[in-house]
Amino acid sequence: MTTSSTSSVATLAQLQATFDSATSIYVLVDPMQGEPIPLFVDAADGLTAVRAAREAAWGRQVTAVPLDPRVPLTETQQPYVVTLQGADDEWLADTLEIAQAERHASQADGLASDGAGVHRISWLQTSLFGEDVAAAVAQMLRVNTSAWTDARYMRLADRRVLSWLRYVVGDARVAAQFGRLRRWVYLDACGRLAQLTHADDGVEQLTLKAEEWKFFMRGERMHATAARWLGELALSGDQALCENSQQDREIYAQVAAALGRAERAAQRWPTRFVRARDQDAWAVLSLLHADIEHDTRVRAVLQARPEEEGEPDETMHTLSITLRALMLKGIHS
Repeated sequence: MTTSSTSSVATLAQLQATFDSATSIYVLVDPMQGEPIPLFVDAADGLTAVRAAREAAWGRQVTAVPLDPRVPLTETQQPYVVTLQGADDEWLADTLEIAQAERHASQADGLASDGAGVHRISWLQTSLFGEDVAAAVAQMLRVNTSAWTDARYMRLADRRVLSWLRYVVGDARVAAQFGRLRRWVYLDACGRLAQLTHADDGVEQLTLKAEEWKFFMRGERMHATAARWLGELALSGDQALCENSQQDREIYAQVAAALGRAERAAQRWPTRFVRARDQDAWAVLSLLHADIEHDTRVRAVLQARPEEEGEPDETMHTLSITLRALMLKGIHS
């Protein structure tokens, strides 16, 4: 893996320089939660109409990525690739802007958000033509694991899922699936360009071991916690984490440890931790303030009972803003 400038978000010049000028470039789009650009069509008009509207809106060849028919998505929610006209194509700049805006939106509210958002854009480079690119990507989107699961779809078109898979199984095993796909580029959690490359035409199917699959399924929690953490840092003007970390994997390692601390806190104050997002909030707080668990003011808040009898305790997700302010007050006083 390589990552662009660690001091700023990705620029168009950096993205253009990533690509080999002699090899085709594609945008991989994940429309599960909606199209990244306006389409002048109603989804109820049918797949043919949607495909035509996509071609018209992009002004480029658009090729659907065929998923396992058992995947519970409508065909209009399934990924597709857009064929670009080289690194100077205006859509390269526009899709970079879309990806940057989506990342910013997912982190904008810091602790107050759920850290979800949408992440629909990444870029591919290969000598393959559109139909073959779609077929190659489709193979990588199939779930292969020794664990029992009814999951059918590895949602790699969401850049966070690709990044997390690399952390779980390592770059070599992910890239071994690429075949003639030479480069997969996306924005990392800090907004920098990250890429995975492959030079061998051979294809090795990726099969996750049962324990790897179990860990992989924690990805949603990891992404939400990381987004809330990075967003809160950005709100306070603290860029040190993104300036000093070279890869998403460094962020994941810290988030995984923080979620472990949150699980222990939930055992100590169970009424404050009702949903997963409550543990996520505590994980973020522990990343922001390493000593929060031992702060006497925080302990007093967590141990306090509601004024009205029978009223439930305020959960950590909503209480986290109060605790963050309390910790900051101690820093600035």
